[in-house]
Amino acid sequence: MASRRDLFQSYQFLTQRVVSGLVLRESDPLQSPGRRMGGAAFGSVMVAVLVLAVVGVIGVINPGGNTTWQSAGAVVVEEETGTRFVYLPDDDGTMRLHQVANFASAALLTGSTEVVSVSSSSLDGVPRGPRLGITGAPDALPAADDLLGAPWTLCAAPVSSASGESTPSTALLVGGGIGGGRSLGEDVLLVRDRGTGELQLVWRGRHHLVVDEAAVLLALSLRDVPQVDVGSAWLSGLPAGRALEPQPVAGRGVPSAAVPGALVGQVGRVGDGESAQWYQVDLDRVVEITEVQARILLADPLTAQQAYPGGEPTALTLSAVDVTGVDSVELPEAEPADPPAQVPTAADVAGSEETVCAGFDDAGDPSGVLVGARVDTTGGVAGPGATTGGTTLADLVVVPPGRGALVSARASAEAPTGALFLVTDEGRAYPVPSPLEAAALGYDASTAVPMPEQLVARIAPGPALSETAAAASARSPDRVAVHSRDHFGSAARRPDR
Repeated sequence: MASRRDLFQSYQFLTQRVVSGLVLRESDPLQSPGRRMGGAAFGSVMVAVLVLAVVGVIGVINPGGNTTWQSAGAVVVEEETGTRFVYLPDDDGTMRLHQVANFASAALLTGSTEVVSVSSSSLDGVPRGPRLGITGAPDALPAADDLLGAPWTLCAAPVSSASGESTPSTALLVGGGIGGGRSLGEDVLLVRDRGTGELQLVWRGRHHLVVDEAAVLLALSLRDVPQVDVGSAWLSGLPAGRALEPQPVAGRGVPSAAVPGALVGQVGRVGDGESAQWYQVDLDRVVEITEVQARILLADPLTAQQAYPGGEPTALTLSAVDVTGVDSVELPEAEPADPPAQVPTAADVAGSEETVCAGFDDAGDPSGVLVGARVDTTGGVAGPGATTGGTTLADLVVVPPGRGALVSARASAEAPTGALFLVTDEGRAYPVPSPLEAAALGYDASTAVPMPEQLVARIAPGPALSETAAAASARSPDRVAVHSRDHFGSAARRPDR
């Protein structure tokens, strides 16, 4: 009887014959099928070793030698150091390798943001030219897919200084919104510019200078309303409306030929309530005015002195016949820059240290003004405060790291075009002279987000990103001093120049 060992060996023999038949087409070969494959594998390894040895010897004898980068038309980056170069012809047509100051300059010179990495040995012996580039241009560009759109938000918020004094600071959030807050709607907000001391009335996203504070506040019943402290940069970012001030006619105090018994400069009213029409009496006519203009005139001490001598300034009661039988000047059609026509309602604010924010969706007026919103300034960059020309800047510009915005700064919502700017996470706005330069930087100018020019002007300007400037010899970059902490109390990043 066969043992278990005999059975196992017979099974192995049968399996070997089956494998040999499948692999070698022979059930009883003279040698194992695995032996032939092992020899082939060993031979392949030896050939690979010989090839690598030959390549290594060639590399020692003739290092470098890669010239494909010369025809790539891309930004050349040295592998060992990260130094950027461009390969360009000079005036006599000789191709030269130029070191560039930053990546933006390299992209403008090559017309491409494509990068090719080359070893330093491959650059040995290549004719060199002068260092080129725009001093202060960005060394990193956001990808086109990382560009931010609307909304942009301009906020004024109180911060505490080292001495404990509370001061307003302005932050511009590029492509970002805010949380919470109460919308002004049709209400008005009184704000005090801590830079100039001027009082402004904010209504429908515009600011209106209050020229005669005593008369205006009395006329609009706003004397006891809290005034919110803001910085000049916040007000400068909003579109300006017409000032609130008394607007008297000339020659006040003399008898009027238009309204018997009335003096020039007196205020008259036809009807009552919201439908009432208000007029200012002129020498030979009546001039239609708004309720707000009428009340400001009546609250003006000069009106009492000149148009109501010895009496209390009050509105004359006129009939429709009184104003239809004489020459009259109709009230002009309302415009966006006009202040309120009727006495407005004051917004509910807690005090002078409220946070106020204006949101912008396009190049028009703000889409809304919020009071008491939560502002996240994480990652913001502190600005210099003002340009050398005196333009006030936002204290903080917030752009998420690695992101940016291509913006078209326009004079109005109706303007078809505007100046192009590239806003980076360094908190700088770099002018882009034309769509061609935008394309060289990797952007489509037609996708630029439209924003009001007075809002974009709140960002510290950088040098213009033009091909002509990039082709000039670069100077050593100047150091730009910024505050190490932002004005909202959170850590601010220093721009990498």
